[in-house]
Amino acid sequence: MHAKFQHSGTISMRTRLRQILARLPRLLSVVRKVRSALSPEARAIRRLQLQQGQYLLQPFATTNADRHPALFAFAKDRLAGKSELRILSFGCSTGEEPLTLMHYFPDAMIDAIDINPRSIAIAQRNAAAKAAGRINFSVATHPPDVPAHYDAIFCLSVLRHGHLDSHQPLSCSSIFPFSKFDAAVTALDVTLRPGGLLFIWGSNFHFSDCTVADRYRPLDVPGMRRQAGAFYGPDDALLQGGQAQSFVFEKLRQCNPPVGNARE
Repeated sequence: MHAKFQHSGTISMRTRLRQILARLPRLLSVVRKVRSALSPEARAIRRLQLQQGQYLLQPFATTNADRHPALFAFAKDRLAGKSELRILSFGCSTGEEPLTLMHYFPDAMIDAIDINPRSIAIAQRNAAAKAAGRINFSVATHPPDVPAHYDAIFCLSVLRHGHLDSHQPLSCSSIFPFSKFDAAVTALDVTLRPGGLLFIWGSNFHFSDCTVADRYRPLDVPGMRRQAGAFYGPDDALLQGGQAQSFVFEKLRQCNPPVGNARE
């Protein structure tokens, strides 16, 4: 009896706190939210929202390696045989996407950009650990202003906002307006070569509504599931029954410059 009393008396304050929180699930939820809000990632996002909110697209850095194997395999097949292949990973987060692309395209030169300096720093460390010297990471708000430079551009889960999917407001104007999506796609179009591939997965908008849509033809990807979620029109209004029509587009070899291109 005495031994048991001594043992219980040695329980740490941290253990006691965990026991109390376990009995109070709502309090535990609050503690987790506060901890998340104070994390380095959350602080970096808040800093970007304050300093570069007009350029910030998807604010969350969530990503994984080889997230879309059917999509990457399709790209590998379509780009097979191209020499001096150049690829852009737009919104690369912490680098899992460009590192995955390196395995599918071991001879390609890959540029990987993200607005978040913290994400790029993590990506560079991950790439150094894997000797991924053919990937060039940089902090940037826009794709390189080099016309017809890339054979493929991957823009996956970037032209969207998690709050639109989770809350589905009737208008996206105050969170992520269509104009921001359209401007980003137009900037990507400038740097993609005729015949090149534009991959846009995980967007809250339809590519067919954007300014440069008539410069592309959609391609079907076998084995790739359709993207569901909240979709908005050019008027920023929520669309009913939204589902991605297509998410891989080939740039036509004969096409006119887009009307109203901000880079002209």
